[in-house]
Amino acid sequence: MLEFRLPDLGEGVTEGEVVEWRVRPGATIRSDEVLVVVGTDKATVEIPSPFTGTVAALLVSEGTVVPVGTPLVRIEDPTGPASTTAATPPATAPAPTAPPPPAGPPAPQGASVPALPAVRRQARRAGLDLARVPGTGPGGRVRAADLLRAGAPGPGSATRERREPLRGARRVAAERLAEAHRHVPQVTYVLDVDFGPAEAAAASGKGVGSPTLLGYVCAATVATLHLHPIFNSRYDEATGEVVYLPVIDLGLAVQAAGGLIVPVLRDAGALTLPDMQVALAELIERARQGHLGAAELTGATFTVSSAGRLGGLLATPLVNWPNVATLGVHAVADRAVVRDGRLAIGRMANLSLSFDHRVIDGMAAAAFLHELADRLRRPTDPGAPPPAA
Repeated sequence: MLEFRLPDLGEGVTEGEVVEWRVRPGATIRSDEVLVVVGTDKATVEIPSPFTGTVAALLVSEGTVVPVGTPLVRIEDPTGPASTTAATPPATAPAPTAPPPPAGPPAPQGASVPALPAVRRQARRAGLDLARVPGTGPGGRVRAADLLRAGAPGPGSATRERREPLRGARRVAAERLAEAHRHVPQVTYVLDVDFGPAEAAAASGKGVGSPTLLGYVCAATVATLHLHPIFNSRYDEATGEVVYLPVIDLGLAVQAAGGLIVPVLRDAGALTLPDMQVALAELIERARQGHLGAAELTGATFTVSSAGRLGGLLATPLVNWPNVATLGVHAVADRAVVRDGRLAIGRMANLSLSFDHRVIDGMAAAAFLHELADRLRRPTDPGAPPPAA
């Protein structure tokens, strides 16, 4: 019998949260099948089993945060090339073992059906067998909406309050937002921008690499960062110095299944507009499918947050610390505007620039946002130098 320990996930990760077990005691696990979903401060990852065997015991309960090297599960009769090393303790001192979950009844029906722990609890309360509920999530995962369609009680139907701990990406996001709020004295500058030219240019494009509206925004943002490098910096609190960063690693806030994440487009300043669009499309798709590694979710030097049609009229995005600024892009809509003294209808949207007031003042923020707006008004080449006065 071997104990499988929480492996070193790289990127300086020292601990992980057991978000969801994909096996139950007594089940047979095969090599490369997903054993457990673990959340870290970098990403939420699926960890496969390195060998085939029978699950004897789960040693850590869902929702528990444990150090790297902690035994997670015991496997009987292991076979496979990794079985001789899986039980080897890490080089560091052994981490304390989390107590095993209390013994209980056999796993309920539908235990092998992919579903988050909260969905499983809701199904148990409703007396539903998950195996009989058609899942509409990735890989047939059963979602809360699927339970409602199957007859589970909806919000407001319970007679008592329900408590659910923050786990995985939501827990990490909560910690980061609180940390950003503690560190950054934030101010937000807002400008209404005519998106008509950029929207028309995006609508006329066809084929791979044809820029979308978001592609034009990102290209114009990168060009503006070249002209205003203080926005691509960080503040060293220990020395009181502003550190100007040599490469633009553009973060893009994306709503994925587990919550809001910020994948990073590396060296965005070196990309042409078509190459940037291809890279953006691939990055967003992989983020929504949960296929990004931890290294692709860290290290942004400037962040763009866009919710598309759900962007609303105005929001004040939090600075993605240690960045010094975040750009919010809001919904494009028809609005009454005055052009050459005449009332007209424009395709307008608000841009909101949140910034660290220790590093950036209001005049610098206004100059940045007006430059960005000018580039969006001439989207055929948003990265070109501004025309001479």
